[in-house]
Amino acid sequence: MSINKILNRGYRIAWLDNVKMFAMLWVIFGHVMTIVIKNNVDLSGKIMEHFIVAFNMPLFVIISGYSNLNTFNKITEWRELVDFVKKSVIHILLPVVTFCVIGLTPNFIFSPFWFLNMILYLMIGFAVIHFAVYSIKRQHLLCVSILLFLLCFIWVNKVWMGEMCTYYAVGLLCKQYGIFNKPKRLIFPLLLMLGILIFAIFWSCGVYTCRESSFYTCTFTDLLLLGRLDLWVERQFLAGILSVAIIGLFLNYDGKYTLFSKMGRYTLSFYLFHAMMLRPFGNDFIINIFHNTWFYQYFYRSEALRWCGAFIVFVMMTILSWGLICICKKWKWTRLFCLGQKSNY
Repeated sequence: MSINKILNRGYRIAWLDNVKMFAMLWVIFGHVMTIVIKNNVDLSGKIMEHFIVAFNMPLFVIISGYSNLNTFNKITEWRELVDFVKKSVIHILLPVVTFCVIGLTPNFIFSPFWFLNMILYLMIGFAVIHFAVYSIKRQHLLCVSILLFLLCFIWVNKVWMGEMCTYYAVGLLCKQYGIFNKPKRLIFPLLLMLGILIFAIFWSCGVYTCRESSFYTCTFTDLLLLGRLDLWVERQFLAGILSVAIIGLFLNYDGKYTLFSKMGRYTLSFYLFHAMMLRPFGNDFIINIFHNTWFYQYFYRSEALRWCGAFIVFVMMTILSWGLICICKKWKWTRLFCLGQKSNY
């Protein structure tokens, strides 16, 4: 069965869910090593931190654009657009609101869970633009929609929409032109090696010593004003190569739908649960207590032990998040408010 038919009929695709879970594991590990254990005091930790940032969030956004194009092309009436917005809000924003209430964070529009807000706004924004183009021309013109989408969003600095909208466009184009329709045993591994080589060159040239190289620090508009758009082009180029290569590798080695694939359905929930677990580490009092524990004192003694400590915390946080997700799946209201699901599928 073709990928288009699978997506249209609502079946799960193993490699697609696998790559989402793979990316989420790197999100959790990256947060643990920079917030909890502080591996980034070491050279190896600094390299790993920059490498994760180079591809991780862009990978999620590309997958989102890739997965949603079929849905966008089905929207031909105003009612269908409204239904899409309602479903997207329930699936993404409702759990964000729930966790903001639990975390006593009233600003759920631009919440601490910024990544989920950003994905939602890009989805809705493109859906509206794509529908508007269809309403005028009575046909779906993807390239026109993407151009208008980029012109609208690349200037928006809230929750890094301006930085991520280009990756969303990459995902849409990958779907449109069938980049992941069939395995490419040679191209995707070579692309990954090229991405790693480019990262190594950037590192050796001192790109990452420049504060402005991080999208967290300087957006497209910031770099435009500074006259350093070269940094924006470099990080966009690297992220695109690494993300497409990683997605392609999972396509190359697609297999049965496993527990790992099933966990990939719930990346939104993994993001929320692990973020809530990390929140106490933003409090100086909690940090001081943690730093005086036997665990931290033992595993902070050397670089190798710091990596072991980070891995242990990462595994525990992942298992605990999955356990909480399984608990929330048991009841209708917890599925709705915590997982953003109306049914247990």
